[in-house]
Amino acid sequence: MLYLQKYIEKIIRGEKTGYLAAVLKWLLFLLSLFYSCLAKLRYYLYQHNILQRKKAEVPVISIGNLATGGTGKTPFVAFLAEELGKDYQIAIISRGYGAEKEVVEPFLISDQAGLYAAAAQAGDELFMLARNNSELIFIRSAERAAGAKLAVEKGADLILLDDGFQHYQLERDLDIVLIDALRPFDQAKVLPAGFLREPATALKRADLFLLTRSDNVDWNQLKAIQDSLLEYSPDNDGVFTAVTELKGCISVAGQEKKAIDFLAGKKVFAFSGIGSPTAFKKSIEITGARLVSYKVFADHYNYQQEDLLTLLDQYSASQADLILTTEKDAVKLFDFAEMIGDLPFYYLQIAMEINESAQLIEVIKNKLALRKARHKN
Repeated sequence: MLYLQKYIEKIIRGEKTGYLAAVLKWLLFLLSLFYSCLAKLRYYLYQHNILQRKKAEVPVISIGNLATGGTGKTPFVAFLAEELGKDYQIAIISRGYGAEKEVVEPFLISDQAGLYAAAAQAGDELFMLARNNSELIFIRSAERAAGAKLAVEKGADLILLDDGFQHYQLERDLDIVLIDALRPFDQAKVLPAGFLREPATALKRADLFLLTRSDNVDWNQLKAIQDSLLEYSPDNDGVFTAVTELKGCISVAGQEKKAIDFLAGKKVFAFSGIGSPTAFKKSIEITGARLVSYKVFADHYNYQQEDLLTLLDQYSASQADLILTTEKDAVKLFDFAEMIGDLPFYYLQIAMEINESAQLIEVIKNKLALRKARHKN
């Protein structure tokens, strides 16, 4: 399955040529037209109340993106929760991507009293956030409106909707869209002919944009992306930028923390199952480590014991100094701590630094204040 996905990606990017690639590219284009029409129809039905939208009793901020793959939503949600948590009791609602089973009813992952689920039940990203933010409420819910109702019952007065840009059922007070500066309009086509979840014109719904990994492009490229975004959404509250900050690395089994310069000069065997494996590879290279092998799994991959045994064998054969993965992958490996033992097995701790953080938070708080004022009148 992963091989097929990679093959299609190469066709989309023009890296595969020949008769078969040309035929498949044409078929992907036709499917893309159909998918694009469905996306527009779905939005139209909600916009004109043919499909009913629901409003939460408390403010809702949606954090989402236009393209598939990783854009840094998880560290940004963590940043927002930390900043807005000074004034609000926050609940984070997510579909729980990467969880082993679908759930029908809203599922409380954690609250101030404790953590009630493992990564397999919560999904990797939601579990990672929950274990690092014990003062927040975390809910897994495919139907976000039902999740919002549970959040209010648990005492939340502000909801952060993780990956909510294409979820129209629950009304929101603010739509924040994250764009990866390295691939801002990835192939500019809708799935499956490109990597967009819906046509780029959907960006007109965004209230503000955050350009992630902005340190990986030059000023002229950054300015061009900002101008393009403002053309789609000229009345929004601005385009903010963020950079990736490498905090250090932590052992999977013992939670021992090392400074980021620990990796400099080390031979590294790495693996990941994330939406943007190239970004993780680039982060490793930035540390000065020497990447001797890099294994890529599907996004949200659920590791089994056999997978870990294979990885450990490959690590041993590579003669690397250590194994390195992402925190999102690591949370699904904690149950195998005994197998890992005292091996040099680490995950890279990454945070997001917002360049205009004070201004961004001010814009958000002003939006929330306007909502509060409207409700009083």
